[in-house]
Amino acid sequence: MAEEKKTHEGHRQRMRKRVEQQGFDSLEPHEALEYLLYITNARKDTNQLAHDLMGRFGDFAGVLEATEEDLLTVEGVGPATARMLHLLPAVSRYYTQCRTNGKISFKTTEQLAVYLLRLFAGAEQERALLLALDGRSRIKATLWLKDGTGDRVSLAIKDVVAAALKGGTDSVVLCHNHPNGMALPSREDIQATENIVRALGLVRVHLRDHIILTESEYFSMRDENRLPFYDFATGEMLRPY
Repeated sequence: MAEEKKTHEGHRQRMRKRVEQQGFDSLEPHEALEYLLYITNARKDTNQLAHDLMGRFGDFAGVLEATEEDLLTVEGVGPATARMLHLLPAVSRYYTQCRTNGKISFKTTEQLAVYLLRLFAGAEQERALLLALDGRSRIKATLWLKDGTGDRVSLAIKDVVAAALKGGTDSVVLCHNHPNGMALPSREDIQATENIVRALGLVRVHLRDHIILTESEYFSMRDENRLPFYDFATGEMLRPY
């Protein structure tokens, strides 16, 4: 038993030294999971537990996207470990959001879409958010709107306008995802966008784009000439389509 404990501790030391010298990216997926499990398993050998988790959920991403309830069905996983693993994707998204706000200027739709794809990664239901942009196209605020179901999110105009005013800018980008569909606007999306453009125009906020995402693709209503424009001077809606 003492010899086994010594071997286990030596393995942890080698793993930590490897990460210190070569970075976390140097680890294979099962090693990365094993390393993360050190956080809540100070003494336990986490190598077998990492293999068991990946065997149960398919891969590294599958483990982190599993519910706490499902994680707890794996022998050796306690409440603290289940909670930690389940929170990691949200922590990653929050870090990305905080690191980007006010610091990076998005010069192209593609750059913005890449950022948004990271924020929506792993989402299993429709979600929507509003980005408030400053005059240099930097994100001033990221405002999540109400979550929907697996295939629908209801965008209440008053909630979008309230979020835009809270963002404190006159330029915003709306984004929502289609987790189980294609990166194309539905008829409901197009009608909702027109209503939102008009409502935002009344408070002199310009909707710069409405971007629709899947897990790996995006559709920009502005780039595809599907985004109406509200003329502040005349109060008219201009449609490029």
